[in-house]
Amino acid sequence: MTPWLDSRPPERIVVDADLVLQRAHADHVDGLVEAVRESLPELQRWMPWAIDGYGPAEAKEWQQGCDDQWPTGGGFAWVMLEGDRIVGTVGLINRLEPGWLEIGYWVRTPSTGRKLASRATAALIDTARTHLPEVEGVAIHHTVGNDASRSVPVGLGFVFVGESEPTPERPFQQATEAVWRLPLR
Repeated sequence: MTPWLDSRPPERIVVDADLVLQRAHADHVDGLVEAVRESLPELQRWMPWAIDGYGPAEAKEWQQGCDDQWPTGGGFAWVMLEGDRIVGTVGLINRLEPGWLEIGYWVRTPSTGRKLASRATAALIDTARTHLPEVEGVAIHHTVGNDASRSVPVGLGFVFVGESEPTPERPFQQATEAVWRLPLR
């Protein structure tokens, strides 16, 4: 991928009085493992990384990947925090064509139904508009049938542009995905 993104977002984003996005750090590993393990039955329906036995090694690998991507503009990941409790993750991922970032998210099972993913995604849209001038738009890809994930782009005014089948260019994609886009400029 040709580097095109020179600017960087803030490491801490206050979404509202109850929700803060904090750049994923090594000190989040234990809380991340707890959140994933608590949510494993639901996550395994949609997320290929949500494996039986998910533990510190998997969380550290994810966190190290986040650390590696941030300085290069390859991606930006935050944990969603309510106080000190991790209630999910959200990120801007640089894996589309230049000018576009993909938004990904998941929410801890006991915290679902409170629009945390929508609130965090709205904050990332605002962050892209205000801190990442190279970004022309954002996209959300979610597995077809995942109605909770679908509610985020629908509620935030994204435009449905079609479905995408797994391809060699998206090796992490294991099922048909709905693709949504939101131009920012």
